[in-house]
Formats: sequence, structure tokens, C-alpha cells
Amino acid sequence: MEIAARAATARSRLRRWYSGSSIERAWRAIHLAEELLVSSAPDLPGRLPYVRGVVGRKLDEKNPHWQALDPTTFDGLDDATQRVMVLSALRAAHSVTDDAAAAVRSLRNRIILFGLLLLAVNLTIGWLTALHERMLPLCLGQGTALVCPTGGSAPSSGDVWWLQLMGVLGASIAVVVLLLRSKPSVVPYSLTPYQALVKIMLGAILAVVGVLVLRTGLLHDPIGNHAALLLFALVLGYSQEVGTRLLDNFADQVVQKAQPSAVTP
Repeated sequence: MEIAARAATARSRLRRWYSGSSIERAWRAIHLAEELLVSSAPDLPGRLPYVRGVVGRKLDEKNPHWQALDPTTFDGLDDATQRVMVLSALRAAHSVTDDAAAAVRSLRNRIILFGLLLLAVNLTIGWLTALHERMLPLCLGQGTALVCPTGGSAPSSGDVWWLQLMGVLGASIAVVVLLLRSKPSVVPYSLTPYQALVKIMLGAILAVVGVLVLRTGLLHDPIGNHAALLLFALVLGYSQEVGTRLLDNFADQVVQKAQPSAVTP
């Protein structure tokens, strides 16, 4: 417990936060304490329902640690052997939980890096087009009917920024949906804020890419005025949901595996 206390009160640093060393060391120390306390408890027979509940939620029925706790064989063992079986079973169950939590942290870090990469791409595109207005042809139509993202009839340095903002607005709707779908979790790592970052940054990119696709003439151009262009960019921002929904589902599965047992002793 002293190890857990030191890990929990350790000075917060970026490297420690990124690696999860403090949180994971604290949880592993707590699990070790629980394993030793339960397996050596004088009232071990009364704690067996709790032990079987914890182990049963984390280990497969074919796992030898789970099978060793079957009453038909467990009850016939001597006291020392029973305690060793309980210690091994709890350790195996907690190992699954700890490894799953580490997997959540690894996924969180990858999502953060991908989100930062998308942010850098958006900022780079916006900065370059702000310096060179005609680098990206984002105005639709021809002649006097030219429609640009900022509302003018000629390309401007704010066209890309405005399209990205519309894409962010569309992606924000998907973020609200994500928050409504998110379930309460006691896993020490949160993925939702970083999933939202990816959605927003990807929405900004898709808004620009979609308008560029229309500009090529590969698709029939449905844009006839400024409002239609902005609405199209907003819809494209929301369309990132098609791809990021796969990420959301995978994240839900990883977090679910890391959920600790709801059984209490």
C-alpha cells in the first residue's frame, strides 16, 4: 500500500503521464495487496464467492486457474493448497485487468499522436494558403458566378480557414453523439476527449478535400451559392463519422476489457 501511495502522490510529469507508470504501479500494488490479504485471510471459505466472482469475470471457463476453483475439486484440497490456488487465480485475473488497462493507455497515446498529426496538417495547409491565396483552388463556379468560401468572388487567404471551421462545426455534432454514446467507466484512462480531437481535426480536413473534389469536376457540382458551399463543408465535416465510428467501436471494446470486476468483498 505504501508503493501505491507513493505512486499516486508522485509529482505529475508529461513523461509519467504518457507512460502511465504512476497509475499502473499503484493499481498493481493494490492488486498485489488484495491477493495476499484474501489468500491469507482466516475466513477464506467465506470469501470464496467473491474470489470466484472476480476470477469468473476475467478468465475464460477453460482457464486452468478458473477450473481450479471449481467446488467439486477445490473443496477436497487441504488448506495450504486452497490458499495457493486462490492466490494464483486472483493474480491471473488481476493480470488480465492490468494488461487491459495498459492496452487502453497505449491506444490513448496512439490516438493523441494521430490527432496531433491531423492538427499539424490543418495548421500547415491553413498557413500556406494564407501566404499563397491561389495555392488551393477552393472557389466554385466560373466567371461572375464564382463562389468562394469567404463569400467573395475571388480567392482569399481566409478560404481554407473558413472551410476548416465549417468542417469543425460539422464534426462537433459527431462529438456530441459520441458523448451521448459514451458509458460511465472506472478505467484509469479516458479516451473520449482524444477521440473528439481526432473527429474535429479529420472533419476540418475532409471539408477542404471535399470542396477540392468538387472543384475537379469529377462530380456534378450542386453548389450554386455561398450558403450551399458552407453547408456542404459542414456536412463533409460530419461525414468523418463514417470512418471514426470504427475507431469508436474498437475503443469501446478495449475499455470494456479493462473494466475491473464489479464484485465487492
